[in-house]
Order: sequence, then C-alpha cells, then structure tokens
Amino acid sequence: MFCRFNLFIILFCVLITNAISVVSSERKILEKSISYPDLCKSIYYNKEWVKYPLYKDRKAWGKIDADLRDRLILAGEKSLKHAWKPDLASDYLAFKRTGDILTGRENHRALQALTMAELVEGKGRFIDSIIDGVWFLCETSWIHSAHLSFQKDRSGLPDRDEPTLELVVADIGAQLAWTYFFFKEEFDNVSPLINKRIIQEVKKRLIEPYFERSDYWWMGFTNEQVNNWNPWINYNVLQALMLIEENPRRVQDGMWKLMRSVDFFFDMYKDDGACDEGPTYWGGACGYLVQFLDLLYNVTGGKVDVFDNQLLKNMARYIYTVHIGGNYFVNFADSSPKVNVSPGIVYKFGKLINDQNMMSFAASQAKGNNSFKNGVNGFFSTALDEVFIYDDIINTKCEEPLVGTHLFPETQICVGRDEDGSIEGFFFAAKGGHNQESHNHNDVGSCILYYNGEPVLIDVGVGRYTRQTFGPERYSIWTMQSGYHNLPTINGFDQNNGRQYIAKNQLYINKKDKVVYQVDISDAYPEESNVDKWERTYILNRGKNFIIKDSWKLSSYIDPSVINFITCCKVQKDSDKMFLVGEDFKLIIDYDSRKVELDIEQIEIKDSTLLRSWKHRDLYRLRFYVKDHSLSGKNIISMRKVK
Repeated sequence: MFCRFNLFIILFCVLITNAISVVSSERKILEKSISYPDLCKSIYYNKEWVKYPLYKDRKAWGKIDADLRDRLILAGEKSLKHAWKPDLASDYLAFKRTGDILTGRENHRALQALTMAELVEGKGRFIDSIIDGVWFLCETSWIHSAHLSFQKDRSGLPDRDEPTLELVVADIGAQLAWTYFFFKEEFDNVSPLINKRIIQEVKKRLIEPYFERSDYWWMGFTNEQVNNWNPWINYNVLQALMLIEENPRRVQDGMWKLMRSVDFFFDMYKDDGACDEGPTYWGGACGYLVQFLDLLYNVTGGKVDVFDNQLLKNMARYIYTVHIGGNYFVNFADSSPKVNVSPGIVYKFGKLINDQNMMSFAASQAKGNNSFKNGVNGFFSTALDEVFIYDDIINTKCEEPLVGTHLFPETQICVGRDEDGSIEGFFFAAKGGHNQESHNHNDVGSCILYYNGEPVLIDVGVGRYTRQTFGPERYSIWTMQSGYHNLPTINGFDQNNGRQYIAKNQLYINKKDKVVYQVDISDAYPEESNVDKWERTYILNRGKNFIIKDSWKLSSYIDPSVINFITCCKVQKDSDKMFLVGEDFKLIIDYDSRKVELDIEQIEIKDSTLLRSWKHRDLYRLRFYVKDHSLSGKNIISMRKVK
C-alpha cells in the first residue's frame, strides 16, 4: 500500500503567477552523461548488445510461458489469413477532403503477429507469410495520411521521392530491422534479394532521413515544443541504426544526435515529472523514453546510465499517481479515461529505477489487460520485451498504489482521495496550468470526480481523431471547449487557447481530514470577459463531502455567468434537490437555489471513441446560472453520499 507522504503538511506550494516557459530548463542529461569520444569507444557494434535469443536458439525460446506461447501462435495463425491490402490513393486523399483518417496499421501488425508466432514456435510454417509481409511493406508507402504535412507536396498523396520521418514510418522501419536480424539466414535461403531490399528500404526511409534533416519539430533542434513523438521516433531510429547500419562513424554520429534530441524531451518536463499529454500518451512519451534509455545503456555497455536521475523517477511515478482504480486514470488533455498501460513498460521502468510500487502496479494492470494476455502490447521490441518478462510480471504481487494525495506543483495537477490505498469514497483531480499544453483542451482550473472508483464529474476526453483535431478548427470541437469541462462561462465567455491563458495563485493544503486545491483562473479567459478575479477552490473533506467554491470579481457585467459540470451519471431532480446516480451509489448535490438556477442539458454521444470511454450513450451538462448580476460574488456547490 502506498503511504501518504507529508500527512500533516498544512500549506504547500509557492504562488505561481507567471506564464510557464516553453522549455523547463536545459538539463542536457544525456549529453552530460558521457563525452562524444567516450561514447564512440563504448559502443557495441557487433550485435552483442542484443538481449533476445537468436531464432535458432530453440532452447531459450522454449522457456517462454506455455500459455503465452499458445496465444502468440494463435494470433500468428489468424494472421496467416491476412489480406495484404495497400492504402489506396482515396484513403490518403480522404484526410485532405473530409478530415477522415483511413490509413491504418493492419499490415505491420499482421507481420508482427506472424513474426512473434514463428519465433516462439520455430517450425518454419510462418516464414513464407513473413516474407509476404516484408516484401509487401517494402513495396508500399509507410507514411500515415495525417502526417503528410511534413512533405512539400500538398496534394494529399505521399511523395516517395521525399522520405519522411514520422511515427508509423519509424515503427515499421524498426520492425523490419528486427525481422532482418532474426530471419536473415532463412530469408537468404529463399532469396538474397529479401535482405538486400530490407536494408535498402530501412536506410532510405528511416536512417538516411534522420541524418539529412534536423528541422522536424519533434527533434527539438528548432526550439519547438516536443512531445511523445520525440522518444517514440528516436527509440525506433536507434534500433534500426544498431541493427542495419554497418559504418561505425555513422553509428557514432547518429547516436550522438539521438541523445541530443532526447535531451530536448527531458527539457520539456517540469521537475515534478507530470505528463501534460495525459496517461494515454504516457506510454509513448515516458514509456518509450525508458525503452530508449535501456537500449542506450545496453549498446554502450552501461556507460550511458541515467536511471538514478530524479526527474526520470518522477516521470515514471506519474503514471500510478494519476491512477484512479482499475483502468481509470486522470484524463486531462486528449487522454481517454480508460487506459490500458503496457505492463511490460511499467514493470521495466519500475525495475530500472528500483520502484517496487511501480512493479506491483504493472502486475495489477496485467490482470485486466487483454493485450497483455495476448502478448502483443505495443510494437515489435516492446511486445518482445513483454514476452521475456511475462513470468516476472505475473509472479509479482499485484497491488494498486492508489495514492492518497499528491501535487505536481510545476505542472499544476492535484489528486486526492478519501483514503490511501482504497477506491472507496471520493477521488478528485484538479488542474491549473495553461491552455497550450500538449494535446491541449481549454481546461484551466477544471476537475474530475469519482466515487467508489466510478466516474461522476468527468472530462469527456477526445473523440475520433480527424484533420480538424489538430488543425485550426480544433477549438470548434465541443470536447475541447471550457464550457464542456467542469468550469464557469464568465460573462458569456469561455476560455481561450494559448500559453498566455493560465492559472495563477495556486494553493494546496493537505491535512489528515481534508485536501484543498485552489487557483485563480481569471487569466484563462479573454479580456472581453471583464473578469478581474475568479478563484476556483476544491475541498475534499475526507469521508464527508466534496465542495466546489467559486469566488469572483468582475469589472463590468455583460451576461449571466454559468457554472458548468459534465456528468456521466444518471440525473434525478426532485423538487429543489438534485441527485447523481451511479452503479452502486447516489450522491446529492447541495446548492443554493436563491443564488443559482439549474438547467440540465442532455448530450447524446455518437462518436465511436467516446462511446468506448463511457458506459452510457447520454451525458449531461449541469448549468448553474448565477442570478445575481453584482460585480462580485461567491457560490458553493457540494456533493455527498445519500445515506
């Protein structure tokens, strides 16, 4: 059980009044860990760094858990029937024409299933289908339709003469490099053209573009904000470089560039280690970071070792600190509320930083993770890692840390629950921050609330990704707007997007009997809203109730302000009483009907992604209209269990 730290700390946190800078600090963690000459001397060039057994080492592959082995073979057998279908021109053009994303990952996922099945079975019956998959990928485009903006051509079709480095290209390139490593002899027995083609394509599409360009935003060299793309792509490039590139100088220069690029990812993080992209992206961000660092450690014989770094430890622990219970997580930004984190990545991370809570958390997550049961979490090397630590994970004691309270002071996220180590009762999370975070929603000052591990007040999340999601139309999407978060509409205005729209005067109080989180959100609204101060205060009185207090001062009155809440619970109104009903609880909302008038809007969910997040098709927006038109005022809304 996770112990509550600083239990009797009454006041914690410096008032934060200034905008948060783009780069937290220039730490240069990797660049300072080793000099370039020492790096060159330490690199293992002859594949002795590979920790997986060779394909012909059937004794080692025979040690894989029998049930897992059977599931991997079954997945491979299903992929024997896979139809190798290329992304058509119309699939690509759909993104430009309608915003729909029709290009997918089915082909390289099928190849992965075939490859894993052959590795664990070793009878050769999947080899021809693996060759089919390899040859197919070498003949077709890899780039995702949503990522064509990297190319000069704007027609909506991929230009094969401009190799472009993005997430899917990186995944496929690394996967083909590993396929070449494991089955090089088997491929040569069929035709030497197979290996020749793999090497050509991986170099042309992945390795050479990495050397040729430094202007991709995700690299960090152009001083643009990076995100999960940085460790994700850099990790894949490092794999391919070490498996395919034979020129030692190219390996040295490439590795040094990779390390300098990943340093920009470190620099983007605040000291508290919070992932502002949300838990859904933690695996591709911090998860792939640890994959990169582990590989870097192995290929340098342990000479590059930063696993004792405190920032890295904080980045790791974020994922179980924002865990609510089961597969529910705090889902600010574009994150889904339901996340299947990779047990393999979490377990490896915990082991590398010597965090038993994290390893126990990985074991608990593995129990309900269907992907883990099939041994196919993530893309090739990540899935392969899980195969070889499967026994360690399932033999580790399952325990959800269920952190009682925590503040990420720089990122401005607070979590608190009624009781450490238990999902019983209230859990809340609230945020300050700014409105240009990665995968941003206009949600400065918002909160979520759960009871007995089930959602009450929610962040709806993000729907199916389209062109509009990441274009100039992003904030026309209702799920991105502050009025559809648990926030006020002030004087008729919702929040604006941009780094200048921020929270200030953060306050955090942690006592044995209560948790308080407060921010002034007035600067998150446009100047036209005429708001001088709007303090939003959340109070969790442990074992009693949850309170939301608003205190404001306006310079002039325009329209009634509205205090909005979004719930997925069933709503019951009985006279002047309001109830939210969940699976095994009923909460009463206490409010002063003399101060506010309640209006209830029903929101029917039609988006397929959102339907996977919430149990019910209908959500409700509770809108408390402030009756008093005075320039200053206060309002209190509280929730408690009906006895």
